[in-house]
Amino acid sequence: MRHRWLTGFFVLALTVLLAGCWPTPNRISVSSDGVIALTMPDQTDGLYEAFPRSGHICLIDSLTGHMQTVLTEGKNLSWATFSPDGQDLLYVEGPPLEPQGILSTGPSQPWRLMLLQRRTETDTELLRGDRGFLWAPTFSPDGRKIAYYRGDGENLWLSLFDRELREEHQLTLMRDRDKISYVPYGPGPLWAPDGQGIFVLSVERILPEDSETVRIVEGHIVLVSLACGCEQRIVRGFFPLLPVPFSLITSPDGTKLYFNGYDRTFSVSAQERVNLYEVTLETGEQATLYDSGGIVVAPALSPDGERLLFTVIVPEETPKADLYLLDLTSAAPARKLTDDGRSGFGFWISPERVGYIRLTEPGVPKGEIWTRDLSTGEERNLSMLLGAQRSVVQLIRDNKRYREELTAAQQTLESVERQLQTLGEAIAELSRKLDAAQTQSSEMNDQTRQRLSELTQQIGALMADMSAVKTQISGLETEVKIAHTRPTLSLWQLVIALLIAVIMIVWLMRRALHTLAQQLAFPPQ
Repeated sequence: MRHRWLTGFFVLALTVLLAGCWPTPNRISVSSDGVIALTMPDQTDGLYEAFPRSGHICLIDSLTGHMQTVLTEGKNLSWATFSPDGQDLLYVEGPPLEPQGILSTGPSQPWRLMLLQRRTETDTELLRGDRGFLWAPTFSPDGRKIAYYRGDGENLWLSLFDRELREEHQLTLMRDRDKISYVPYGPGPLWAPDGQGIFVLSVERILPEDSETVRIVEGHIVLVSLACGCEQRIVRGFFPLLPVPFSLITSPDGTKLYFNGYDRTFSVSAQERVNLYEVTLETGEQATLYDSGGIVVAPALSPDGERLLFTVIVPEETPKADLYLLDLTSAAPARKLTDDGRSGFGFWISPERVGYIRLTEPGVPKGEIWTRDLSTGEERNLSMLLGAQRSVVQLIRDNKRYREELTAAQQTLESVERQLQTLGEAIAELSRKLDAAQTQSSEMNDQTRQRLSELTQQIGALMADMSAVKTQISGLETEVKIAHTRPTLSLWQLVIALLIAVIMIVWLMRRALHTLAQQLAFPPQ
């Protein structure tokens, strides 16, 4: 079976079958506000590429085709997917994918799992690895956990990351050197709507063993519980693996599963059929939704859960593909939305608008991105609008770099302002201290002047006392002279009188000098 464009477009191949790896298809994710996120080449011409060797993630307005944001950090960004509320964008920065090496080599280089917050346009690194790979991350319904395939070069795990706890753990081993237990599918691990489990494709055997181009899985669709790791088998059957990708989706209420698979009369030939099925989870009842020939791939459920969009490939010498729409609320058969033989892989933008890829030429995994209004049938070529915005990517990069430089300058200015504010506060504090010191100095000067005035008065009083003492001494001298003239006054009486006078004078002078010394040595505070 030759589906060259499909093999290079959307295939999930099993690693150990051909010592290869799963390719990383270019996921298209749509937010609740109608913004499309996908990886596009650096020098984009507006076309979708299934395997861009080096790409950046673009956020595009689905109505106008205007590029709102371009993530340019890293050389190879992939697996863009919005959170359920559309506020966060998850993506992987990993090794570049070589399409010719999809089935022969596996990338094993440093990688990072990144999260972009749209409101602030800030990136956060959730996980990183020095070797191996991380592919196909998907959000839980509440957005708190992320499921993904994680390889270390030898083993493959279905792993979980808790955003609140920022912890990673392995839910189940998918394959090791000796055994293949599960195979990946579609755009990534499918969560149960209640967030308590993840659906996996369990392998019993892979056939046909003699073919290098076709692989079919015989096994079960299984629900693995997050709480205990135990399994609940849903349905058994034959499921496509290579080159036809197996896809699995669930209804919004969690009661039904939709998938593509073989019936029990499958044949491994160019005329084989891959049909579209529905399974009721509670009863396990299986119903065929489409078996009108061809190969069904990439089913997508509308937001209200009432319509299915899917692609049917007719495996002729030059494969043809068209987009179909099936109303699940009626018994009407699926109807064609396109009839050009090169359109498919549809996705929902809103309940009344869908997008899809239209190949530019057979055998080339590139195509135009188109949108279609289901009510009016109006179509629009977004790639034409994107191609006209080649310079916008560089402008967005320059604007981002300018904003980063502006942010750095603002931070520097804020730092200078903080330093100036601190300096102003220090100057104000110093000024307050100087004012206080001046006030204290003025008070001390006043006290000193007052005390000096008091000391001057005391010294004046002391001088007056000393003058009085001198007067008294002069009187005594006069009396002594008079006494000398008196014959009746003896010499001893004169000596005693003079001695008493000297003692009095010395005592008075010592008292005055002692008082003055104390006042000068201990001035009042």
